[in-house]
Amino acid sequence: MQDIHDIRPPVQVGMDPFFLKVALIALALMLLVCVALLVYRYLRRKKSGPGTNLLMLPMPLPPLETALSELGCLDDLMVTHPRYYYFRLTEIIKRFIGKAFKIKALEMNTQELTSALREVGLDRGLFADTREFLLCADMIKYAGQVPSSPMMKGHLAFVRTFVTRVGEKNEETTVEEKDV
Repeated sequence: MQDIHDIRPPVQVGMDPFFLKVALIALALMLLVCVALLVYRYLRRKKSGPGTNLLMLPMPLPPLETALSELGCLDDLMVTHPRYYYFRLTEIIKRFIGKAFKIKALEMNTQELTSALREVGLDRGLFADTREFLLCADMIKYAGQVPSSPMMKGHLAFVRTFVTRVGEKNEETTVEEKDV
């Protein structure tokens, strides 16, 4: 039986070990590059500090300045949409009252707001005028009463004086609290 010889050498079955080694080396290099990139980003973030990526916003205006600037924008509404004008006017005064006295005035109706203002200790004259304004504004907003132009200007003037008087009073109390 020695006269029988293979014509060709046997064919290898399976993966070539050379290609397997190359694939493992490439995978190890990619993993090493990913780890290096993550370490670089971590060190870079740590070096720059925690607050450097934050957007720097300006400080919000005090309630007095915010209310007065919003009141200045109501002139067009007085002529074109009187009912919407009163919605905005009461929103401005309620937002100011909420910030000045730290109550949830925007969520309150007129009765709840007047009782809250009574508990806060507002001046009697200012309290009565505020209650009268809120009741008149409710009649215009919800009952369909049509306001006259002098009435609207008077209400705007009242809200301005209310905001300035209460705002100045609150600033004085905050200054006194800081001094103590």
